Parts: sequence; structure tokens; C-alpha cells
Amino acid sequence: MFTTGRARVLRWAAAIGIALSSTLLTAGVADAAPMVTLGGGSGVYVEQLDGTNSAAECTLTAVGYDRENRLVALTAGHCGEVGARIAAEYTRSGGIGVIANKDDYFDWAVIALDPDRVLPTRQVGPSVINGIGAGPRVGDIACKNGRTTGYTCGPVWETNETFFRSQVCANHGDSGGPVLLGDRLIGMVVAGQEFELGPVTIDMQPCKGAGDLLHTPEIATTISSVLADIDASGGVGAGFRPF
Repeated sequence: MFTTGRARVLRWAAAIGIALSSTLLTAGVADAAPMVTLGGGSGVYVEQLDGTNSAAECTLTAVGYDRENRLVALTAGHCGEVGARIAAEYTRSGGIGVIANKDDYFDWAVIALDPDRVLPTRQVGPSVINGIGAGPRVGDIACKNGRTTGYTCGPVWETNETFFRSQVCANHGDSGGPVLLGDRLIGMVVAGQEFELGPVTIDMQPCKGAGDLLHTPEIATTISSVLADIDASGGVGAGFRPF
């Protein structure tokens, strides 16, 4: 979808000393509790199906229900392939879900969650999702919540129907993170992009966290375009509504 900029490169589990095993991605001895609370901004491990025995760190956009009343979550499509198993990061609880639907062009994935293992929540840290909002306008101050850089805000530089560019802080692992105006979900973090000043392109460093003012702008897909594409697919996640 994006012909400029760069897709967000995910950090792998091996980089933080986490090796895949049956106890991480399935219900078993790794589970600290029978239920896991998840919402937009929660970190997850996503099994990689390329034979590397590794997992990607990503962030959930939101948790809710589809038109069949299945409990589902949204995240970025480049986090994993259909069939990939999911584990909750903060408890390392496996057996909670699997990617059931995705699209590479609009870069979304739908995770089918186990309702016997997952408790949905509207609030993760300081961010609350109380509904879906329209895309932002240039100059709006948007905020995002990600498992790597947390809750950060910044101005919106560019908008169109399918994506917007802003100075919210994000880095590897924040892919899929919700972008908000107040308590309304307006987008999903999917990529970083070089800073363009007229004919000059400046390759800036990814954001290190709150307080880092000079960093790569972030690209987010508008949640309205993501949900429309999921609806068009007719698969798991169609008719999504936040919890």
C-alpha cells in the first residue's frame, strides 16, 4: 500500500531472550492465570510461521466482537500470517487466540480470541476506547498506545481517506497500536516514514519514547478504511465493534 517510507520492522523474541515453545503459545505451565485482560494497546507475541522458531512483538489495536459475536482483536497485518498463534506479553499466557483473517495491502490482521481465556477491556494504561471516530484533520493532536513506547501524542501532518501521517511516537513492536482522538479510535500504527521537507528527504531515527521530539513520522491507516476492508472480506472480524 505504501510506496514511500518503510514498513515497520518487528523485533524478534530472540532479541529479548524469549524462545518459542509449546508452553508459550498454548495453554500450559507458562500460564500465570486462567484469564488474560486485553485491549487496544496490549502487547502480544505472534508466532512466525517461517520455520525460524521465533515470535514477533506487536500491539493490539482494539478488542471487540464481529457480526457473529465472536471475540476478536485487530492488529497490523505484517505481524503474522493466518494460523499464527498468539500469546499475551505481560503474562506470557498462550492458548489465547490465532490469526484468522488478514490483508497485506491494507496491513490488517484479525485475531480470533478464546472467550474462555480473554477478558476484553476498553482501557489499557491511560488510553480508553469508547467508540470509533472519523479520520483526523491536519493539526489535530493524536495519541497512540504501544507496547514499546507507551502512550504518546503528536500533531497530524497529512491525511487522506486511507491513512494519515503524524508525529506520534512509535517504534518496533508498536505495530498495530491504536491511534486516538480523545476516547475515539481513529487509526492503526503500521509504518514509519522519512521526514520530507520540500525536495529534501531526511532519514530520521525511530522514536525512543515520550519526550523524544525529533523522530521519524508515523503512518497510520484510518480505522474506517480498515473496518471497511474487513467487512468487504466477509471473514472473521467483519462487522467489528469495539468492546
